[in-house]
Amino acid sequence: MPIISALDIVGIQRYIFASNRLRDIVAASYQVRWSTSPNGALKHCPHFPKNIILSGGGNLIVQFDTLDVAREFTAWYTRLLHDKAPGLDVAVVHKEYTKGDLAQALLNIQGEIAEKKLRRRPSAPMLGISVTESCRETGLPATHFHKTEQVPLSETIWKRREVYRTAAEEWVKLFLQRFAHYEFPDELDDLGRTIYDTSLIAVVHIDGNGVGTKISGWLKDSVKQRKDDAVLVTEYKKWSAQIDKLAESSFRYAIDKVIQAIQKSQDRATVVGQPAHLSFPLKKNVQGTVLPIRPILLGGDDMTFVCDARIAHAVTEIILGTFDKSNVPHLGKISACAGICIVRSHFPFSRAYEFAEKLCRSAKDWLRQKAAVDMCALDWHIGSPRPNENVVEMRKRNYEGNGYKFSCRPYPLKTFSGSDLSWKWLSGELLDGPDGLRKEPWSGKRNKVKALADIIRKGPEAVELALERWAVVDSRICFPKAISDNGYVCLSRTPILDALELLDIYLDLS
Repeated sequence: MPIISALDIVGIQRYIFASNRLRDIVAASYQVRWSTSPNGALKHCPHFPKNIILSGGGNLIVQFDTLDVAREFTAWYTRLLHDKAPGLDVAVVHKEYTKGDLAQALLNIQGEIAEKKLRRRPSAPMLGISVTESCRETGLPATHFHKTEQVPLSETIWKRREVYRTAAEEWVKLFLQRFAHYEFPDELDDLGRTIYDTSLIAVVHIDGNGVGTKISGWLKDSVKQRKDDAVLVTEYKKWSAQIDKLAESSFRYAIDKVIQAIQKSQDRATVVGQPAHLSFPLKKNVQGTVLPIRPILLGGDDMTFVCDARIAHAVTEIILGTFDKSNVPHLGKISACAGICIVRSHFPFSRAYEFAEKLCRSAKDWLRQKAAVDMCALDWHIGSPRPNENVVEMRKRNYEGNGYKFSCRPYPLKTFSGSDLSWKWLSGELLDGPDGLRKEPWSGKRNKVKALADIIRKGPEAVELALERWAVVDSRICFPKAISDNGYVCLSRTPILDALELLDIYLDLS
């Protein structure tokens, strides 16, 4: 009886962000991709799968002729992960099916692998027996000593250092093959940090909306139609490849836009946008100009990257715009949400990623409340999030008072029915429109713009009174038409503070 086996890498984020060094994070991301790649871990195992239905993003669905062959493959595969990527765990489910029932088997195995991940017994290795030195990066027992850097390293970090150069070359081949003399940064300090200025980086997490639900719906339709197994596998591979292509093409397009915004003069390269004073110079190494962006994780509809905070919103808008125009075979439009966590360059990377993921989830929840899951949305936070604090708690603490909400986040990418504000409105009107806070007359009245941050917290009446007083001196002072002269929407919430926080951070690349 034929077998399908589902293998799901467990705790990918915990594994990738075990270190705070960018090169270790990049290498760990490569190991995750390698673990489910037909040209990676799979080709080193005996009993190569009869048919690979899905591979990528830490997920693998393969076919075998018998259960014994499937189990032998799994034994070799898990041993290979233990040797080449220590610390990377995997959950496995084998399922027999009769010919013609592959759609139902795939539908059932989705629930079984999810249950397996929840019920699996966590490993508790006895590390550190007779070891007195700890890894400089992770704190785990050291098993190697790096002779060049003169630091002790754990087995996990040692294996990452072995594959880092291969991992870096993979990203260059994928995104920079058309551009000579451009490199991705090896260190966070190389992202575009300006000397003598506050150095902020952005960790951005983007995830598709309701993709699992779309897949389940397609499988249920396939069961009803009694779709042939061969046809089902062909269609499965087709939409899976298209989702991978969508993520890659959207990020490639974003990198192209960043490179187009770079101006070179003599021996200097600068990212130029609006406003001009936020443009910043880039660093160079022996290979060429170092870009202010670095991909970290790219799998299916899920991606994570790190960049200079000044271009984070512009790059995210470009990627979400590509998703917004998508049309994947059998699944239709794949929309997405983004979470942007902006922190200082040496803030713990794992905490920044964790909060970016929470912000992405916040945007998804907002779209569900608006019954607009086919739209794209983004949410962001600037500053160090508290450990284990969720977005709702953070917003209550920082952006609520006296019955008012001082933020309208998250924002949909563009305005739709049931939503009065959008990111395109915030960036194109409230910040840089004819009456925007970065245009005349506001740009010449810096003190008044900064004073708005305190006045907003006193309520709409205080804002309206301040505008009336300022208008006596300059009658041009007003807000864009989408909000009233009191700066509030429905007298309860305001987008003004959202714009003020981005005043000296957001660099428009368009």
